[in-house]
Amino acid sequence: MPIISIQEVHKSYGKKTVLDKLSLDINQGEIFGLLGSNGAGKSTVTKIILGLERATKGKVVFFDGKKVDLRRKVSLVPQDTAFYKDFSVEKNMHFFASINGLNSKLINKRVDFLLNWLNLTEFRKTKASFLSGGYQRLLNIALSILHDPEIIFLDEPTVGLDPKMRKMFWEKINELKQSGKTIILTTHYMDEAETLCDRIALLKKGKLLKVGKPEQLVKEHGGIKVMILDIEGGVKDEDLTKIRQVLNQNNLVTKENLFFIPFEQTHSLEKILAITQWLMSNGYNIVSSTTKEPNLEDVFLNITGEKMVIE
Repeated sequence: MPIISIQEVHKSYGKKTVLDKLSLDINQGEIFGLLGSNGAGKSTVTKIILGLERATKGKVVFFDGKKVDLRRKVSLVPQDTAFYKDFSVEKNMHFFASINGLNSKLINKRVDFLLNWLNLTEFRKTKASFLSGGYQRLLNIALSILHDPEIIFLDEPTVGLDPKMRKMFWEKINELKQSGKTIILTTHYMDEAETLCDRIALLKKGKLLKVGKPEQLVKEHGGIKVMILDIEGGVKDEDLTKIRQVLNQNNLVTKENLFFIPFEQTHSLEKILAITQWLMSNGYNIVSSTTKEPNLEDVFLNITGEKMVIE
């Protein structure tokens, strides 16, 4: 049973359509990714789900239509900082907890738990403005989930973070899922979506293109594994033609110094070995070789016809 059901949601501003009859279900306890370049409609559908904007047509149904106080059940962790920078970490948490209607006994319990869980205990008395960017993001999470919501929206949670802090964020997001939370994640990072999400939705210009598990989408739309050879000076056009004819490999591609050999057939390893031996015997210097597996970046490119754009 979906915890959120988006039903034929359409949004337009005058003649401009930003969401076009969007329908999808988000299941309880999953991490669901909304992926798309700028202008795809991610922010708009998020605002409509959160009640920050009205849909022109269609509706969003929570908890199978049961009457609940969504302010207690749903939360948004924004990309930008949303706290008082002159307050300490602890004072921010107490202030936002009181706004959310928590009683004093529960406030102290939740503050202590979240400070410990998010590795913020040592910064309890630190002014928020003195925190590093990563720890300010952690404080953002703490303030957004003080009331222990069931559904958490994360808007580009790791933009600009260093790899160590990014990995820590991934661990915390997974821990939220393991505690039974439903996570809706918007991200430009394909590796992040591939690592974290149970399912993803690909959007383009307000239209839903695909929904599915990352591994299934990669299998169906990611293309094939490719061997990439970095060849000093590149391969001459006439030699590329010879290789194609001799090995009956018409889909070999070169770009600058790189030579792309697809893994397509049962004997592809033998063919790759034959190609590399031919190149070396004809005076080419192979600087390096790498194997590229299809990934979610390839899926996005193949389905949308565009590269992910980050502004």
